[in-house]
Amino acid sequence: MKVLVATDGSEHSMKAVDRAVELALKEEADITVMSVAYYAKEDLDEMPLNIQEKLESQAAEALRRAKAVFDKHSVPVKTLLEAGFVPANNIIRVAEEGKFDRILLGSTGISGLKRVFIGSTAAKVVANAPCSVTVVR
Repeated sequence: MKVLVATDGSEHSMKAVDRAVELALKEEADITVMSVAYYAKEDLDEMPLNIQEKLESQAAEALRRAKAVFDKHSVPVKTLLEAGFVPANNIIRVAEEGKFDRILLGSTGISGLKRVFIGSTAAKVVANAPCSVTVVR
């Protein structure tokens, strides 16, 4: 089974990482963890470079944290860093192109506008994914 885990480093997404480790250990699942720097460089050319670098750094840190969980359990994992204006679109595209069997992601992320966008990425992925989706709380 091929499993794609989306993480932004938030509490709920790290719970999805923990669930992925369980799947890898119990079902020998092939795991890929991805994180999306949520912007599109071509749309934000006028922004200072340090903002873009900060967003990329946050996504990379989420991947490092997730990989550390797998390493702790000696479970192999692939990592993927993407950039995009709508993270759900990246997740769906990667799932389609990689022919994944399941997507794991947290119910809520780290958006600064939590009350407005709570669960928006998860909802869009559930509605449009080419495979089964598990939303972890």
